[in-house]
Parts: sequence; structure tokens; C-alpha cells
Amino acid sequence: MSSSFIGKVLDNYRILERLGVGGMGVVFKAIHIKLDKVFAIKIIAPGLAMNEHFIKRFQTEAKSLAKFEDPNIVRIYDLRTADDQWFIVMEYVDGTTLTEKILKDGAFHWTEALRIIKQVLSAVGHAHEAGIIHRDIKPNNIMLNDKGFVKITDFGLAKDQTQSTNTITVTSGGTLFYMSPEHVKGSSFIDARSDLYSVGMTLYEMLTSIVPFQNIKSDFEIRESIVRQEFEKPRSINPAIPAGLEVIVMRSISKNPDDRYQTADAMMKAISDFEAEMEISETKAEEKVTHTKDPLLNPVKPAKISAVPSPVKSPEPALKLHKYPYLKIAGVLAVLATITLAIFKSGIFSDSLSSDIQIPVVKTQSRLTISSKPEASWVILSGDTIGQTPLTEYALLPGQYSLQISKDQYGSVDTTISLTENEDLGIAFTLHALQREQPPVQEPTTPPGKQVVASPSLAEVSIQSDPSGSEVWLNGTFKGRTPLQLSKITPGTHHIDIRQEGYETYLRDIHLEAGKNQRITAQMARYTGELSVTKDPPSAKVYLNGKKMNSQDLPEVKIDSLPAGKYLVEVTSPGYKSHQQSVEIQHNEITALNARLVRKEGNLNIQVRPWGSIYIDDQLHKQSSDVKYTVKLPAESHDIKIEHPTFGIWRKTVQISADEDIDILVNFTREIPVLIKATDENDTSISAEIFIDGKQTGRFTPGVLSVRIGMHRVEVKKDGYGLDGGVKEILIDSDNENTLVYKLKGKDQ
Repeated sequence: MSSSFIGKVLDNYRILERLGVGGMGVVFKAIHIKLDKVFAIKIIAPGLAMNEHFIKRFQTEAKSLAKFEDPNIVRIYDLRTADDQWFIVMEYVDGTTLTEKILKDGAFHWTEALRIIKQVLSAVGHAHEAGIIHRDIKPNNIMLNDKGFVKITDFGLAKDQTQSTNTITVTSGGTLFYMSPEHVKGSSFIDARSDLYSVGMTLYEMLTSIVPFQNIKSDFEIRESIVRQEFEKPRSINPAIPAGLEVIVMRSISKNPDDRYQTADAMMKAISDFEAEMEISETKAEEKVTHTKDPLLNPVKPAKISAVPSPVKSPEPALKLHKYPYLKIAGVLAVLATITLAIFKSGIFSDSLSSDIQIPVVKTQSRLTISSKPEASWVILSGDTIGQTPLTEYALLPGQYSLQISKDQYGSVDTTISLTENEDLGIAFTLHALQREQPPVQEPTTPPGKQVVASPSLAEVSIQSDPSGSEVWLNGTFKGRTPLQLSKITPGTHHIDIRQEGYETYLRDIHLEAGKNQRITAQMARYTGELSVTKDPPSAKVYLNGKKMNSQDLPEVKIDSLPAGKYLVEVTSPGYKSHQQSVEIQHNEITALNARLVRKEGNLNIQVRPWGSIYIDDQLHKQSSDVKYTVKLPAESHDIKIEHPTFGIWRKTVQISADEDIDILVNFTREIPVLIKATDENDTSISAEIFIDGKQTGRFTPGVLSVRIGMHRVEVKKDGYGLDGGVKEILIDSDNENTLVYKLKGKDQ
């Protein structure tokens, strides 16, 4: 049949090549010889074309389908007959089917699969709203153009739920794979949920590159599998599929229609919620990313001392597993493997819960290097002695640990360290020798303004710091806070530490002479780090503790030399939900924050009567629509235009608020009473002739006219006068104030 049509002309359509074969006939690529435009035409199989009941019913359905203006549905233009051949004229799509794409490239990445399936759901949902069930959704009926845009084809098997008669079901092996259980059983009632099953099975194949009964040979076995057998879960075929997405797929292909998504919108919402959860998880992971600043200049990361050094006796070395790090990790992994195997062998987890099981992930080891002055100091990690300094590349799992460095006759250092995956951390410590404590001596207080004179045999020191109130440690012993006067000190060399949280410790060895008072002023350097905020949209403003940090619209804001500590970061932009997050700036580190703002959106519902094309912000959304059209729009002002070739244009600016539903009904057949008045320059009412859209009405002001809804040019004219401000287009609508007052000025004025 197909080869004999190549080159033939049917009613001005020259057939160029065959595109495909279906149960109803053959689809060809054809060109209209007068319009020089390419179309797709489906020539109905002769057996069906002879069936008068089929042709009559199909004419009715083609009329319904021709009204579709969804961008993801191939449009049907005409149903014609020529030379005893019935054929359908359709939109030509230059692209490839999902079937061809899967055969060529294999499984889709889940993000790309959802981008496509959401377009499919949008189109199927639009058809369902119009009462049309496709009944043959499958990858071979879903086309992708070169830009990845979806077009659903072949509504030839569709069922119009508004009609009482049923259509003929054409079954083939390929179609059978995607048929719902109720369709396979021949149920007389098949509704929208059957299409959603087919969408779910299509998504299954996109994610895995196969259908769950790929190796079953006979149609009977396939039918049995569809109706009675549990399908293999897609993650067992492709482990890269997220668990949450597997739940969506398995629900959509449930045996019982009541267990599936009940509408295309419900399935779309489940997908949107899943994508939002994945985006939040990715954002949280990105926000944890930090790295050391200038590692070449600062190869050893300074430890942040969080505890007061105290004299402790060095612990006795003990033989522990920590001294053999790789043996320890191997043991831990062996234990984990044994426990995991035992759990699964015990059958604790059923198949129904398998998608929720979180398998532990073994983290990449990190390495710790510790040096100290003096050497041979004991290293105690989270309560366990792991060796003496220098300690080189000690292997640890990522996490937070307490760390103590100690040695006899020296003050100990206590701190906390955090290790990320595959991190090399080097820390150097200096321990200070302890002196024997002298019996406590009451140090005299020096009155203000009085000079301190040291004892001839002892020394004194005056200590100040910026900031004031810093701790002073002399030879490892706490002496007080600045400003501080110390007297009766044995002459000689002493070590002074001056400490303040958030500042680098001031360290100095001083030589005190007998009978002299030495003065020390410590300028302490603040601990600082860097904050990097990546934002989307780039125009968003960044606030740090309420203070705006940027004025330029750049995708990244960097704040250098930020004092260490906690801050509240807020990223805002008009029309978006603000992002707030607490961050802690660490010394000499870059803290990265990724703020991807979510648009505030509302729903706009538009109903046009009798019909019209819908434009939003000068973009065509629906052409010749006569059904309710719903669209999510950013929370801001939008220009809405409805256009009808006979009745004209309705145009209005609408403000969309977040999470708000706005309903617009435009009925071009309705007329609104409008009161029209005219005044002179003294605001005195005068009589003037009324014109609507340039046509005389035969009426004069003041007067009430019935004007059809839409945009109109309303003006008044009077000899010797001119219209102040000129002629303007005015929207006549039931929501507007429909009293029009015009001012006329004398032409000699």
C-alpha cells in the first residue's frame, strides 16, 4: 500500500515519503502544492474506510481533536477524502520518537526523563480536561524535535468521554506493553487513569531502557504479567534512579486504578515535589563545601585552642587498635559487611520497603599529621592514646574528634578538630614548660597615676592589650585579664601568652631585669575568614546581619576579612522567596553558600467564550481555546491579551500574588451598558455625537450605550470642538468603571 502512494497527489497534497505504519493506516510526509508547506497525512486503512460507522464516529472525534491547541499535541487540521481514500491532515514534526531515542542512546538520565514526561503530562492533562482519553500513550507516539520539545501523536484511538459510543481498539505487540490492566481485560470503562498508567510505563522504559516484561514471548504471557504479576522495580535495573522517583513510577503503574495518580495534575505535583526535595538536598550538600585559603602559603592549618592548658601527667602508652589505623578501618568495614549481610538474610526488610532502605556509605579516609615542640609529646584522640609526636599521616574516617597534646613538665593543649573526606590536615603545637608554683603572694594594687617601682631584687611588668580584657598567662599559669600589673617576678626570661576568643594568640618571650618595670602593649590580630555567596538570580541582594553587602547584579558575592564568628545571611529579590541561613566563619577559611531562590508563583485561570487565542506577556500560550486554561505565573504584573478574529481584542494588566488563584472570564458575546458624557473646558455638560470604533452610533451625550466586551475606540464629536487628549483605546469590561467622561475644547481656544 505505502510504496504506491509515493509521488501521488491527493487533494493538493503531494506524498513525499512514508513516515510510519499503524493499526489504522500509513502516515506519510506530504507537501501542499499550492501553499508549499509540509504536512503529515495519515491515509486510513481501506478496511476501516469502508466502515461507515467508523468514518462517522471518526469525523466527530476529529472535530473534537482539531480544537486542541496544546503545544505538546500534534495538531489535526482536516479529515478529507479523495480518490476513494480517507486521510487526516496533521502537523508535521521533524524529529525522532522516544522509541528511536532509547534504542540509540539507552536509558535517559532521570532529570532529562522528567523534563520530557512533564510535557507529556501537560498534554495528556489538557486532553483529559476536554474529555478525551488517548488510550495509546507509548514511546513510539511521543516525538522529540531537535530542541527536545515534545509532541504527542496518534490520537486516532482516542475515546471522547462526552460521546456514548466506544472506539475501536487496535492492539499490537508494541502497544500491549503500555496498556493498563483494565484495558487488557477489555473493561468497558477506561478513564484518564489508564492513560496515566501508560505514561508511567513510558517513564519506566525511559529510566531503564526496557519494559518489565521484555523477555516474555507470547501476548498471553504479557497480558498475564500486566494483570497479575508484580513488576521488577526500576532501581534493580538502574541503581542510579533516585528512590523517590522509583516510588512515583511504581505508583503510576499500579494494577488497581484507585492506587494510581487520579489526574495528570496529581502526578505532575508528585514529580515537582520530588524535584524540589532533590534540589534542597543538593543545596544543603553544596553549602557544606569549605576549603583552606592559600594552601601553598599556609601548608599547616593552625589548631583553634578551645581549652585552657593544664599540667597533666603523660599517659602510659598502651597497645590499641588506633595505633594500627588501616587494621582498624578494615575491621570496621568487615563488621559492617557482616551486619548488613545478616540483616538482609534475616528478611527483616520486605520488598515493599526496599526503596526506603538507606545503605551505609563508607567514607573516604582522611590523614592527620601532628608535630610539636618539644617532640615526643603524647597524642590523645577522643580519649585514646594514638602515639607520640611527630605523628605522620595517621588515617581516620571523616568526622569531629577531641585532641589533647601533653608532656611531663609542660602544659597540655586541648582542642577539637573536624576532618572532611580525603582531607590532609597538618597541625603544629608548642607546649610551654611549667615552673614550680611559688607560695601565693598578695600583689599590691597600684593607685591610678602612681609610678610603679620594682623591688631591687625582683622585676615587674605592666601589660595592656587591644582588645582589652584579654587573658594573660605567664609561663603557663593564668594571671588575670588586661590591663594587668604583675610585680615580684623573678628576673630572667619568661613566656607570656595573651589570649582573646576570636583573635590570634599573642606569644612573646620577655627578659625581665631586677628592679625594673617592663611595659608590654599587645596588638592582637583578629581571626578572619571569607564568605562566598553564589546566588540565583544574579540580581538578588545579600544581607549580612541585616546590612546589605552588594550593589552590583553579579552571580557571586565575596566578603573578605570577615571576623570569625556566626552570621545570619539573607538573600532576597523581588518576586522570589527569600533565603535565610546561619553560617559560621572560620579563621583563614572560605565558607561557601549557594542561594537558589524560588520564584513566588500564583495560578491564572482563563476561560474564553466562545473562543479565542490567549497571549501572556506577548507570548502565545493557547490558540483558539474554548476550554479553561490554567497556568502558573511569577508573582508580578502580567499583560493578558485575548484575541478573536471577529470580536477583536480584550487586554488587561493583571497582578499575580504568591499562592493566589485568579479567575478571568472573557465573554466576547456579552454587552455592557456604558454611560458616556461630554463637558466643555468649564466642566459644563454639552451634547456631542458618540462614535464607537470610528462608526457613528446616532446617539448623543449624555447617553447609555450597550458595548460588547473588549478593547474599543470610544470618542465624541461636536462641531467647533476638539477632543482633549485625543482618541484612546478603552477596555470595556464588567470589572471596570463603565462611565466615560470626555472633555471638549473650542478649536479657537
